[in-house]
Amino acid sequence: VKFAEQYFPDLLPNLSTCKSPQQMLGAGCKATLPSEMGIPKENLVVVSIMPCTAKKFEAKRPEFAEGGVPEVDHVLTTQELARMIEEAGFRFKELEPESFDMPLGFKTGAGVIFGNSGGVSEAVLRYAAETVTGRKLGNPDFPAVRGEDGTRFATVALDGVQLKLAVVHGLKNARALAEKVRRGECELDLIEV
Repeated sequence: VKFAEQYFPDLLPNLSTCKSPQQMLGAGCKATLPSEMGIPKENLVVVSIMPCTAKKFEAKRPEFAEGGVPEVDHVLTTQELARMIEEAGFRFKELEPESFDMPLGFKTGAGVIFGNSGGVSEAVLRYAAETVTGRKLGNPDFPAVRGEDGTRFATVALDGVQLKLAVVHGLKNARALAEKVRRGECELDLIEV
């Protein structure tokens, strides 16, 4: 969002009004867990582990705090977490498996893919497909939109409607694609950065 605000303000009306998965989870935790755990909201600390350093800035945006209490208190990058795990000497192969903590212990397939580049787009496509067709999807056959390639394009047909999407990895590639969109050289229904 900051990138668009700074370099492509004319494209801001095209951004999703949804919070990012990080902020959705943070807001959900701050709304749900204090009563579940019997602690004041201001004493609950939400730490997000994300691949992108931009999430650190996002968590500090004033619109993602209520009464001075942020939805997400701290953000670690996956590289920072990996370094901490290594320095602490953890050996995951030696740990006993455990169940998810409750009450947030349930998951969906779409939730699992959110952390991957292209995962949000795939989750949106799954939801759109089920909404358009009115049928629950088992294992949908979507083109590969996840991964780390600079820019990936896909076209998906949903009941005769062709949806065009792009998944962009990194702000350099996002800038190039946004310039193409701005010049009218590229028409897309969904772009994930």
